Formats: sequence, structure tokens, C-alpha cells
Amino acid sequence: MKRCFGLLLAGCCSVLATARAGASTTKDAFDWDSITPSDDLEYHDCYGGYKCARLQVPLNWLNETDARVATIAMIKLPAVVPDDDPTFGGAIFTNPGGPGSSGVDFLLVMGRYLRHTADKPGRRHYEIISFDPRGIGRTAPASDCFDNNLLARDAFLLENRGNGALTNGDGVIAYSMAIMDAFGQRCQQAGEDAMAFVGTPNVARDMVEMVDKVDELRKREAAARESENKGDDSAVRTELRKRAAPRRKPAELGDEPGDVPRLQYIGFSYGTVLGNYFASMFPGRVGRLILDGVCNIQDYATGPGWLTNTVDSDEIFDNFFEGCAAAGPEVCALARPSDTRGASDIRRRFDSFLSDLDQKPKSVLLDSGDVVVVTSWDVLILAGRVLYNPAPLFKVLARKLNDFIAGDLTQMAVMALGLGMVPAMQDACPLDRANVTKPTIVIESQNAVVCSDGDDVSGKDLAWWRRYVRSQLDVSRVFGATWSTIRMPCSGWRIRPNWSFKGPFTTPDPDPALRPGRPAAPILFLSNRLDPVTPLRAAQAMAAQHPGARVLVQEAMGHCAVASAPSKCTRRAVADYFESGVIPSDLSPCNVECRPWDTSCPATDDAALHNNDDEMEAMASWFNRDEAVWHRKSPLGLL
Repeated sequence: MKRCFGLLLAGCCSVLATARAGASTTKDAFDWDSITPSDDLEYHDCYGGYKCARLQVPLNWLNETDARVATIAMIKLPAVVPDDDPTFGGAIFTNPGGPGSSGVDFLLVMGRYLRHTADKPGRRHYEIISFDPRGIGRTAPASDCFDNNLLARDAFLLENRGNGALTNGDGVIAYSMAIMDAFGQRCQQAGEDAMAFVGTPNVARDMVEMVDKVDELRKREAAARESENKGDDSAVRTELRKRAAPRRKPAELGDEPGDVPRLQYIGFSYGTVLGNYFASMFPGRVGRLILDGVCNIQDYATGPGWLTNTVDSDEIFDNFFEGCAAAGPEVCALARPSDTRGASDIRRRFDSFLSDLDQKPKSVLLDSGDVVVVTSWDVLILAGRVLYNPAPLFKVLARKLNDFIAGDLTQMAVMALGLGMVPAMQDACPLDRANVTKPTIVIESQNAVVCSDGDDVSGKDLAWWRRYVRSQLDVSRVFGATWSTIRMPCSGWRIRPNWSFKGPFTTPDPDPALRPGRPAAPILFLSNRLDPVTPLRAAQAMAAQHPGARVLVQEAMGHCAVASAPSKCTRRAVADYFESGVIPSDLSPCNVECRPWDTSCPATDDAALHNNDDEMEAMASWFNRDEAVWHRKSPLGLL
């Protein structure tokens, strides 16, 4: 039975498609229910070469008398050396963003590439850990406003899609507010006990617990090895378990000694929000922190919200047309030999195509039986997603747009289904919900976090939302309509967070001597020169709030430096930082190996790459995109 699934938000994150056989999240099925949740970290073999665990943590960190728990789904890609090897550098945690994206899925796609990026062969090797945050994916309790009724979910999604873009006038905005009011009522009824506890402060506290549990497990395993070598019983392990540090209340975490376990972390997009919260709330637990594709935390957590993200997106789209014209018809399918005005001619054809769709949307009947009405908004959503990853996808976008303009909209309709813009309705969703496989990502997992972390906008009227939509359009033509939908669900959201944190988003001076309450190293921020949803100016503003922090600029376009284009320079900076914790004072910008209109990528011709199986597999997860696979994405994430 085909699983019905769609996304309310036409998210636009970087498309990290399945790389090759062996990197897919479906290559080895794994039953997470086979793992019994535990208060101690217990890994189990999973997905062929990975380790999975289900860690129980308090649902409510602020109330010791509340016995309810959350069960965090964790996944680890082991280091290429054992834990007791002198080159073992510990665990690096990562978050792919979203909010609402699955860290498990992300690690299965990009884990080897991240390990390759951080490792220094023969000198330092790391294990990479990720997890599905609260309310998301395989973590329980789940954010689910439809009680696993996928047919009801799809009906809601279709009604919302049929209402159209919020930029189409007051009637659309007013109807959307009514839809979201009903949605908010349903969520309050279905999941208030769970979704009140999914905000970022709770996730940051979960990360402290995970860091502690990783440390405890490593000590237990070291004691077990020592016990085995000595031939005695398990007394050493028993003693270590007795001496394990008790859980501390959030207010007590700043009073710990300096040598407590500390976080090594690389977070992307919304993952930089999580990292900023963690550093600001628990600075004494910071070891090494890299924040890549940086959100302006003030815009995220306060005020109307999400108004500063897309300031670079239209410039990147302009570069798409300019690069196409410069590359010519041999490379860019949108270019014509008869173009006399270069990019202007190409842009004129594209704008005329959008205008025609505005006047007369086109219906497409697919072989599956699904009917999709294609609008100009769909085309802009697709273009916006490509802006996250120009290097591998600009040429693909040019081919697709050329087909669309020529009148073949079948692929656009297929993509609308595959991207979750339209629920797939070929097979009716079964009414027997007990036998339905729940989707990994659902719309409310994002809504719950966004509405919990941001200021309450549930009482705003139509005039307020009209101004909000206009503000988004003033910032970006490409993203304005889509970006307006991110906060719209909060107009009817009724669930208030148990834990709210509004700053200050800052840290004390770092101290490599591990003084209590101080980071062990300054934060390293990464940004592309042009990023469609987390602009360089946001990274610069956030770095200014953390003593010693600096921004490494990568001379590229796309969302997040590490994820958008391969760069030996950036990789070297990341590996150096994780090894030493030192950020050079002369942090020069980094160039990249691959650019959008290159006909070949130099990095793929590197002989050393082909002589190293692990490196080849790591790089394959970046290079070998399948253009037919366009992942569902959240607005501030990598999946």
C-alpha cells in the first residue's frame, strides 16, 4: 500500500540525495522497536555498519516529580579506529536542521562525508553521532496531530494547498488563518502533553544528557576491557556505575567542575539555533562547536520571526540566469544561440512562463491516476530548493525549466508529488490505522518547535498577517510566498512550551584550561558568501555575540558551507579546529573545487581519492546525486 504523505510547508533546504547503493537510508531495514529503551546508553548494530540506541530522558527537565519520559532515537557511525586508539578523538554530534528533520536519516546519507571532513588520518579520528530530536522521526512521544490517520492528514494538506499562495490576497490569508485555527485545535486535542516539551531548550538539555551517557558508556567499556585483561570479575564496571554522576537540574549545570564531559558538535541551519541555545544555556559543556549556515537567533526567537533569512536568495537566482547565459546552450539548456541580451533574454522567457501559469494554471494527469494542478508557486518552490545546492543542481534545474517552458509539465507534477507539495492519492490511505507505517517526518514536528521557540503570534489579526506576508515578499521574490507559510501555523497554535529561553545568546570567554562554566574553545561559524536562507550577515552578527568566535567564509553559493560544495580548504579548517580548538586570527576565505556551471569537477579526478575506499565512499555521498531524487526538506535543514 502506498503511504500517503505530504508536507504543509513547501520547505526549501539543501537537497542531499541518496548517493549510491550503500548510502541509502533503505539499504538495510531496521526495526527500532527491537531496541528496548534504556536510561543507560546501549548501542545495537543497525543499517549495516552503524550503531543505534534508544535513550530514555525525562520528558520534563524542569519537574523532577514528573515521571514521564521521552525516548531519543540515536545513531552512531563508529570511528575508523577503536576507542582505545591514541588517535581516537571522541564523538562529534551533528544536527541536520529543520526544525523537524531526522538526524538518523541525515547520518545515513552524510555520515561518512562528515567523518571524512573532520578526520585527520593517522592523527585524529572521530565517531559521528546524530539523533531524532523530541517529537521528530523515531523519537517518542511523536508530534502527531492526526493520530496516525494519514487519510485525514492528506485531506488537510490538499485543502491547504488548494487555498493557494499567501501572496494571492486577503481572502487567501484569511482562509489560511481559519485552516490553521482548526489545525491548532486538533493539535491541542491530540498532542499537548507531548508537543509542549519539544522546544529547543529541552533538546539542548537532552544533548547534555547524551554527552554524559556517551562518556559513561566509554568508561564502562574501558573498565570491561581492563577487567577482561586482568581476568577478574565485573567489580570495576560495578564501581564505575556507582560513581556515575547523578543527573543535574538545568540550574545546576553551570556549577559543575571544568573536567565534565563536553560537547563536540557541528550543526547545520536550524542546527546552528540548537548549537547557539546549547552554548548560551550550558557554556561549561562546550568543547568544540562549529555552526554552519547560521540563523539570526534574535529573528528566530523573538518578534514576528523569520524575516531576515532570505536576503541573499534573489541574488543567487539572478546568478543562475547570469551563469546560464555565460555557459551558453552547450551547458545550460535554457540558453539560446539567438539570445542577444544574455541573462535578460533567459529571464524574460522564465518570467513570461510564470505569468502564463498565473493566468492559467495547468492540470496534469499522471499515469498513477493522480491529478496535479501546476501553478507558478510550484515552479518557484522548485527553484528555491535548488538554490540550496547550486553546484550539482543548477544544470539540472535549467533542463527541467526548459522542458516546462516547452509545455511538458509532467515532470513538474511528478516532482510536486515527490517533494510533498501534493499528497499522493493513487491508493486511498487505509482506515485501519494500526497497520499503517507512520511517516518519518510530519508537518507538526516543525510547527511545534517553531511555535514553541518563537514569540506567541496566535492573537494577530488579518492586517498583521498581511503586513507580514508583504515583508517577506519585499525581502525575496523567490522565497516570499513560501517563507510566509512557516509562521502561519503559529496563528492558531494553542500549545505553550514548558520551557522558554530568549537569551542572552552569548558565552563567557573561552578557556582551554577548562575552567568551570566556560567553553573550552571559541565557536567557529561557517558561511557561504551567498546563502539563500542563512545569510553571511547572520553568521557575522551571531559571532559578534560570542567572545573569540570567528566566521570562515566559503566563496560559494548555497546553503551551509560543508554541505553545499566540496572544499579542501574548508575541510582543513574544520579538521584543524576539531583537533586544536584554535581559530587562526587570519582566517582567510576558502575557495571550492566545484562550481555550478563547471563541466567537470576537479575533486572527482583526484587520484588519491580513488586510492582510498573510505574517502571515495565519503565523497560519493556528496558527488553522486541522482537528479531524479529530490528529498523532502524543512526550511532550515539539510533533509
